[in-house]
Amino acid sequence: MSKKGFIGSRKLRKSSDTLSSAADKSKPLGIFILSLIWAASLAVLILPQPNPANNILIPNQIAPQSIFVDIDFIYKDEEATEKLKENARTSVPLFYKIDSATGKNAVIDAELMFGEIRSKVEGEKLLSSYKPSGENKKINEIIGTLDKLTVNDIYQLSESSEYKDKFISLLKNALEQGIINKAEKDGHTYGQQIRIIDTRGRIRYAKLMSEITTSEEAAQSIAKSLLKYYSNKNKEQLSSAMSEIILALIGEKGNLLYDKEITEGNRSTAAARVIPVMVEIKKRQPIIVKNQTVSEKDQRILQLYSEELQNVTAAENFWRKAVRCALICMFLMIVTGLYISHIHPEVTRSNQQIWTMGTVVILSLLLNYTCMRLFDIVSPELNISPALQQQIIPLALPAVLLSVLIGLRVAVYAGLYVALITGMMFEDSLNILIKGMLVCGFAGVAVRNAMNYRSYFIRAVISVTLSLLVLDLLNLWEFKGTGILIWTEGMSLVNGMLTATMALVLLFVLESLFQISTNMTLLTICDFNHPLLKRLQFEAPGTYHHSLMVSTLAERAAQLIKANPVKARACALYHDIGKLSKPDYFIENNISGESKHKELHPRISSMIILNHVKEGVDLAIKYKLRRIVRDAIEQHHGTDLVYFFYKRAIEENPDKTTLVQEQEYRYPGPLPHEKEVVIISLADACEAASRTLQKPSPAKVDELVWEIFRKRLRDGQLDDGALSFGEFAKVRKSFVTTLCTMLHSRIPYPKEEEEEEDENDLFMESWKTAQSSEKDADEQPPASGSGPLPS
Repeated sequence: MSKKGFIGSRKLRKSSDTLSSAADKSKPLGIFILSLIWAASLAVLILPQPNPANNILIPNQIAPQSIFVDIDFIYKDEEATEKLKENARTSVPLFYKIDSATGKNAVIDAELMFGEIRSKVEGEKLLSSYKPSGENKKINEIIGTLDKLTVNDIYQLSESSEYKDKFISLLKNALEQGIINKAEKDGHTYGQQIRIIDTRGRIRYAKLMSEITTSEEAAQSIAKSLLKYYSNKNKEQLSSAMSEIILALIGEKGNLLYDKEITEGNRSTAAARVIPVMVEIKKRQPIIVKNQTVSEKDQRILQLYSEELQNVTAAENFWRKAVRCALICMFLMIVTGLYISHIHPEVTRSNQQIWTMGTVVILSLLLNYTCMRLFDIVSPELNISPALQQQIIPLALPAVLLSVLIGLRVAVYAGLYVALITGMMFEDSLNILIKGMLVCGFAGVAVRNAMNYRSYFIRAVISVTLSLLVLDLLNLWEFKGTGILIWTEGMSLVNGMLTATMALVLLFVLESLFQISTNMTLLTICDFNHPLLKRLQFEAPGTYHHSLMVSTLAERAAQLIKANPVKARACALYHDIGKLSKPDYFIENNISGESKHKELHPRISSMIILNHVKEGVDLAIKYKLRRIVRDAIEQHHGTDLVYFFYKRAIEENPDKTTLVQEQEYRYPGPLPHEKEVVIISLADACEAASRTLQKPSPAKVDELVWEIFRKRLRDGQLDDGALSFGEFAKVRKSFVTTLCTMLHSRIPYPKEEEEEEDENDLFMESWKTAQSSEKDADEQPPASGSGPLPS
């Protein structure tokens, strides 16, 4: 039969579906998921917590309250310590090296200078002009400007070996003592010490910078010592000339070179030896006084105290805190679980929904912790008040997500759980709890009826922002100044945008990961341009029309009993897509009126009919329809009996030679469970049966619907359904009303005038012409190259 095409050859359920169904009901897996939620809650509580908002102040802020230390606190006074280090650095003498090359060049230039004096004197005797031959141009220029008397005096001195040796000795001695540049000497403060490193590398004792001679002072001192016992009337002029010559020999820069490397090394060593200044603050002493202006030093001390307090607390009370937080988290989870199991028992029975809820809760806790830590990092840079830390936490995220994924009450309670854990991080649980309750409730209600992703995003932004703004207005007296108020309103908008963006991204991920269908997802497959609905429209138009009618029945009934009308409509549109495999074998698609089941055995006919469920599931998987649609296709007939072919099989076997098994003529199931699927199952049967009514009236429709409902009840097809008897009655009433409007009759329209014979002939002739043209087109041979010619 599979080869002949009467039934499909693929299995109804893949092994992965079986495993996922088993995992969905596994109790150990459910306990594991709950353990992950508990562990995540405990982790965010025992991780390093952000600094409390009342202990974080910024420079130039007026302290809102006094802050007292809870422990004996010792901190290093950075300013005082830095002053001591700076004093230690400045107390280190400057190190200078004697440049030996300068001394050697000065002695050589002195010998050349005496030679130049001798040359000038001898040249004047010979009445010839002076032509300098030395390399020191400055000395040559000075000698060239000297008058004859001064030159002769210097010449006489140079001819005396005693004076000449004394001059060289004085020059060498001055250079060995060290000569410094006048500008460099004047650039240092009074009292600056200096240590000189001689040409042999020996470091001399420290001396004041003021005691070191400059080039000018050394030149004058040498000239004065040299001419001390000189009694010539030209003594002053000679002394001035000798000073200029000596200054030219030494050079204005002197022979002391600053050694930065040695100086800085000794200064660093001296600074490193400084003992830090430690300040002790006893327990219960204030470090911040109310209404004082906070300085940068105050902020630094407060930050050091917070870190020290956190370290002490973490070291002493880690295990105590861990045990306490573990018990609190366990208690909160038990209370939350009892509440959810009472209002939404189907959630606690499905690991898939527990996974969804747990994932949202864990992600929300981690995001809240991350936002708090990022605020601690960014707020000092942007000069944002720490009081605004709570404004940036996306407390509404779990409610915005779970409201459309599971339900409003679960969303609000999960949001409260997240708010409580977040409040424990802040040590301000009451304020966070109140804010979380209001924001989660408002945002959850706002987004739960969103019909597309754009509407979902806009609703989330507006609801979160407005709820935070309302809470801020209620606490308006706490904000001092317009600056912090502007920051508050701006961060409320940022929170709304951040929450909506993260919710939209996570919604896509969670829908794909857990195969959850939200109203937004279901509305996308309700589009009549969907490829599967297009196939149904053109390949099985009768089934397509039947599906539209069933969707109308189901949607209205679901709305009446407060079920999900979007879910009912989407599932109803696709419930019979399996008929696409053999559309002509279903009466609604048989236009000719001749049944194709006449020549088939009842068992084969029943297998074709039964097989449309399996084919529908396969098509749903192929076109990647959500699990909820596949379940509706699989369950909409339950284990109902194909009564027509079952009865025919009995009639064709009057002698009972072959035993007719009723089970072979029943759908494989399972029975419908969710309200929407139960409604679709009933709507499918009622819409099909209503087509058999002759001259339908409200009484006939009511009787038909009630008979089908009673038959389903007697057959046990509604045993697993979630409908109550009250809802059952409302669905029946809705079906009757809707079917009566579908099957309404119209008053026959009277003819306006008698038909003319010529007019009928005209239409008949046009019809015959069109038929003839189509026949000629069919019989015309194909063009050359398009195919073989008919034989």
